[in-house]
Amino acid sequence: MQGGKIAVLAVSSARRATALPDVPTTVEAGFPNSDYNFWVGLWAPAATPKAIIERMNAETVKALQHPSVREKIANAGGDPLPMQAAEFEAFTQKEIDVNAMLVKAAGMQVN
Repeated sequence: MQGGKIAVLAVSSARRATALPDVPTTVEAGFPNSDYNFWVGLWAPAATPKAIIERMNAETVKALQHPSVREKIANAGGDPLPMQAAEFEAFTQKEIDVNAMLVKAAGMQVN
């Protein structure tokens, strides 16, 4: 891209990528409902005490603020999006629902 050998037309994320601020999202490029985000999260067993979940979340959010962590994420083309546990639970449920609709729309069979 920097060498001019490829042109980046859009990013699939819901927001413009920090690493590519001049590149529109697919929605901005005229494709409604086309955003698709790559994301990473942390999980713990269902019976994990709430205090441990809250501590794990607080430490993760703190780590995501560290300059070296932010730099590594940015170098990989990512943007941190720290969330509280309840927000993450709602986010993942929405992702499951959206992906289930995609599977159904594509006529794919789930094993």
